[in-house]
Amino acid sequence: YDKFFSTGFKSTTERLGIVFTPVEVVDFIVKSVDVVLRKHFGKTLASENVHILDPFTGTGTFITRTLHYLKSLMDNDEITFDDILRKYIQELHANEIVLLSYYIAAINIEAVFDEINGDEPYAPFEGIVLTDTFESTETEDTLDDSFFGTNDKRLKRQQEKPITAIIGNPPYSIGQNSQNDNNQNISYPRLDKRLAETYVSKSNAGLTKGLYDSYVKAFRWASDRLTNQGVIGFVTNGGYLNSNSTDGLRAGLYEDFNHLYIFNLRGNALGLGEIRKKEGGNVFGAGTRTSVAISILVKDGSDNHELHYHDIGDYLSRKEKLAIISEFGDVSQLDWGKIIPDENNDWLNQRDPNYQKYDRLAGEDKVVFLQNIIGVSTNRDSWVYGFSEQETLANSKRLIENYNFEVVRLSDVSIAEKKDCLNRKDDFIKWSAKLEDSILKSKKIQFNKNSVVKSLYRPFTKKYLYYDTDVIERPGQWYKKFGENNLIIMTTGKGISRDFSTLVTNLMPNLHTMDTGQHFMRYDNELDETSLFQNNDNMNQTFADKLGLSLDETFAYVYGLLNSREYQEKYANDLKKDLARIPIVKNKEKYVEVGQKLMDLHLNYEEVPVYEGVEITPFVNPNYKVTKMRFAKKRDENGRLVSDLSAIIFNSDITISNIPEKAYEYVVNGRSAIEWIIDQYQIKTDKKSGITDDPNDYSDDEKYIFNLLLRIINVSIQTVDLINSLPKLEIDE
Repeated sequence: YDKFFSTGFKSTTERLGIVFTPVEVVDFIVKSVDVVLRKHFGKTLASENVHILDPFTGTGTFITRTLHYLKSLMDNDEITFDDILRKYIQELHANEIVLLSYYIAAINIEAVFDEINGDEPYAPFEGIVLTDTFESTETEDTLDDSFFGTNDKRLKRQQEKPITAIIGNPPYSIGQNSQNDNNQNISYPRLDKRLAETYVSKSNAGLTKGLYDSYVKAFRWASDRLTNQGVIGFVTNGGYLNSNSTDGLRAGLYEDFNHLYIFNLRGNALGLGEIRKKEGGNVFGAGTRTSVAISILVKDGSDNHELHYHDIGDYLSRKEKLAIISEFGDVSQLDWGKIIPDENNDWLNQRDPNYQKYDRLAGEDKVVFLQNIIGVSTNRDSWVYGFSEQETLANSKRLIENYNFEVVRLSDVSIAEKKDCLNRKDDFIKWSAKLEDSILKSKKIQFNKNSVVKSLYRPFTKKYLYYDTDVIERPGQWYKKFGENNLIIMTTGKGISRDFSTLVTNLMPNLHTMDTGQHFMRYDNELDETSLFQNNDNMNQTFADKLGLSLDETFAYVYGLLNSREYQEKYANDLKKDLARIPIVKNKEKYVEVGQKLMDLHLNYEEVPVYEGVEITPFVNPNYKVTKMRFAKKRDENGRLVSDLSAIIFNSDITISNIPEKAYEYVVNGRSAIEWIIDQYQIKTDKKSGITDDPNDYSDDEKYIFNLLLRIINVSIQTVDLINSLPKLEIDE
């Protein structure tokens, strides 16, 4: 149990939840494994010496559905009862670490077999083992022989068998959700070494943390367990199909297996707007917010490698997806497309090879900016961010006082025991690795009322930030480099779940102002103490010279180009997977001109005149405070109630209508600029800390938010017009 509760799952319920795989998905995998066994090995699930293992059995669904499938083969006279009996007694194997799940699985499997068994005596299922599958291959014994001798004998018997098929739903846990949970992932030295030797070594990604995710470990463990030949049938997080950080996994799977059948079930709930709608429902319902994929992987010992891919489709509900999966039945019924991985180990959305020739925004060799940095990541936004400067200071001061109280209270506690003694109530402190490291050193933190700065929290949303390197988990390098009167071009980062976009600001940005954003400063104000003189330009003069432009013109050129729709569409796949690259285009002076106008518009959006084309329907002497803005409703052609984007209910007193459709064409970081205002400017109470953030406290002007919304409508329309005025994208080779 200690091992289990250190794997990142907060509770038994959460752990059990991930194994409740829809029966349609389980049946598809079981039948598909049978199909590929027949096709590639001339065997079936019922064949003698075809050993089947579910390493993460949960409540036993995969094994019970396998028994049901074998019974259907018996009913069709394809196999005999003796085949099922042999399978049950000798060739079905299951592992589970949670004791409650273990017992439920054993009962479920035995009950299904008892139905098949008819009037014969009840037969216990001895193929199930209480073990951590990953740990089981790390050490000789997994449990105390004095208590679990029979269990260890079962495990040793299982380990001696040549497993042919591994099926199941591996756990998904990249780490604990919060430091307040105090449940770090455990490590598996042998398995982690195998990951490092294979998937990690094949990766070109700078960040490979995702390759130590539990479901990735499951692929590695299962691939090794099959040895020379066999089949894996998993349903997992589908993010690995297209993520930058899992390029090594894709490379490893393609190398390890000869026939890969990948059924993308989509369902990623982490995107925004139209991208999110296209993903549709998740086959696990509320059980996961990540995309889901079924992977049927065949290792036949040949030198052939074929990748078969099928996407379930756009805009499908959970119910519709499960019906489609059920109707297909197995992999033999799908219309497979073939994919040849490219040199980047990309399977989906492969990149434009010409794009790699252009200068990268930052990095090594040919670059536009000498350096890029990421935004501020506080790990405790509700405590240190706020619309009210006074409330931000008060919350930050309370956090620091509570922390210092813990320093004093635990001053006599040993370092080894301190972590276990911390007050982890969410309304007391939001712990993080950095704060825990500080308290282990008995380091006190000083509160400084002058540490508040304005920050761009989300697009067109300014908040106050208590910016102190002791309190901010990842402050970035802004305290060294930002200075005053700086400009930053922000772009969405690598591996984004939304379309690429860009925005300029003169404020310190949050990490998620743009999704996992990258930031490119006009100036680098870090002092160089070795020189009497300093050139603080962060732009590469060489690139400006190639353009034949000044550094300021080059900055505007980059912003104009990055906003080009044609550029964003042409290089969409590349822009989601790497830092943007900047070609030299014809008519570059026009890009400079439009870039400058866009910068002026986006930097000074609070001074842009309010849009006057809308209709305002206020009560007499209306209240201008907001609680939560929302779109009005209307009936569509089918009589369904849908959002009316032309009308926003500002509050109970005010409705803004006749908003032009064009205004919603300006999308930044996955949402229209208007929708960012609606989303951010609402009263929110953080459930864990209990802290309330009220946007009405930001300005003394009672009409600030009202006018801001009207200004952003104007900004959006002008932005669309400016972008549309850009010339055709013609690369100057």
